[in-house]
Amino acid sequence: MVDDTAQLYTIEGVAAGFLMILTAYFIISSSTVITPQETHIADLQLEQLGSDALRVMDTPTENGTPGYLALCLSNYDPISFSDNITRLINTKTDSGTDRLHYNTTIFYRDGAAIGNATFGGDIYYRENAVKVSRLVTVDHFPPGAGIPNRKQVVLVEVLVWRS
Repeated sequence: MVDDTAQLYTIEGVAAGFLMILTAYFIISSSTVITPQETHIADLQLEQLGSDALRVMDTPTENGTPGYLALCLSNYDPISFSDNITRLINTKTDSGTDRLHYNTTIFYRDGAAIGNATFGGDIYYRENAVKVSRLVTVDHFPPGAGIPNRKQVVLVEVLVWRS
């Protein structure tokens, strides 16, 4: 025979089913929030790309001789530097037309003062740029460079931006 306890179990089962359906609805409706990509991700990618390019150029060659970056600085050769850094930062796998630009400045110590010299690149018109830098030991600079001709550590600072 059926008694009153079966009705209580039926009501409890219907209430539990209703709560499960309501919980599933809230979970599904609250977890489908689509957010746009943050702008910081693109900046981090640019910063990593510029940092990698400087690191590759500053890697010492065989037998511990200075890297290509130190050689470009000691010969004060912005054209060769430009060719290599442009190739490094613009090498990519897709066929997009996006091109990266850069502007390089060298900071050096001249007695008690800190001097700077432009070392090539494009004109910077206040685009969204990231700054990457690297300390480089340079044995000497040529007389026409305007930088004291002695062994010193200089800061190479590169601004990188998309056009």
